[in-house]
Amino acid sequence: MGKAYAMVVTEFGAPLEYMEFDKPEPKDGEVLIRVSACGICGSDVHIWKGEDKRSRLPMILGHEGVGIVEALSGAPKIDIMGKTVKEGDLVVWNRGVSCKVCYFCLVKRKCYLCGSRWTYGISKSINDYTYLNGAYASHILLTPETDIILASRAEDLSDDVDPVLLASACCAGTSVACSFEQADVRPGDNVVIQGPGPLGIYSVIFAKESGARNIVVVGGTPQRLAMCADVGATAVIDRNTTTEEQRVEIVRALCDDRGADHVFEMTGAAEAIPEGLRYVAIGGSYISAGIAVDVGDVSVNWFRDVVRKNIRIQGIWVGDAKNTWQALEVYKKYKHILDRMITHRIPLKEAGSALQIMENKEAIKAVLIP
Repeated sequence: MGKAYAMVVTEFGAPLEYMEFDKPEPKDGEVLIRVSACGICGSDVHIWKGEDKRSRLPMILGHEGVGIVEALSGAPKIDIMGKTVKEGDLVVWNRGVSCKVCYFCLVKRKCYLCGSRWTYGISKSINDYTYLNGAYASHILLTPETDIILASRAEDLSDDVDPVLLASACCAGTSVACSFEQADVRPGDNVVIQGPGPLGIYSVIFAKESGARNIVVVGGTPQRLAMCADVGATAVIDRNTTTEEQRVEIVRALCDDRGADHVFEMTGAAEAIPEGLRYVAIGGSYISAGIAVDVGDVSVNWFRDVVRKNIRIQGIWVGDAKNTWQALEVYKKYKHILDRMITHRIPLKEAGSALQIMENKEAIKAVLIP
């Protein structure tokens, strides 16, 4: 089958190492993907620095993969929409693989809470089968249990189909879709979004699609705030030119002098939480999806900002295949704007530099290309 290669984390915080592997022959139900693009997630930076306790070295990062089916075996592979997947098709896949038989999978119908769930590019070492289990690689081998979503038929692929542009939907879009599903935003609601990165940008779109009347984004990067305005934010607040008290007052004034019905934490910063709770209106909700690693304890005025206001606090831990499909549908509708979110296209062999770019927030979204 020839050779595959990957950029491997052999030591946390150290440069990634180029390694070659024997390209695997798929066994019954497995699918070998030739990776076309892999988005760099903020979580990748945390993992690379050793801040995610699920990860074991040596490992291949990359849970935002898009690629072409190179080989498959066994019974016909069916995607989540019931379509047969063939060699040459462009696909994305659910980054998490759950057992599909436990209480959370069958009763709660929330497979992302499955205790046996593992994630491509996060949970496994290259010493674990299927070895090529992250998308910072030329190829990735998907297990039979992996949920696949057909993005484009082989015969329909053309220069107009850019796999790079689908990468953001695989993680940021998925988590945001799950967030809005659980928040239950209604037409006319006021929404505040903390953080104007990829999660925040997708949140603006989902808020708009949900019928929110006022969509306010709070952040500190002018380029990202401008893009949030372009995709539908009705107001943006630069935290570098305002104080916390000013931001609380601005949010209240923009949201009918009540505050926001829903506040979405999409920053990944613990210090955003106490302030965000102050934005929430009586009877509202606070949804936190940006915190991906342990950031320690957070001190809040529990009576004033939670109990007295009778608010709901909702944590979001990733999403499922349905949410990925929803994100892809939203991406198609807003493609003309979201294309601009990909500010850096970087060769896979420069993955180490790409991680630094993301850590320094020099990019809105960076994507690796083998």
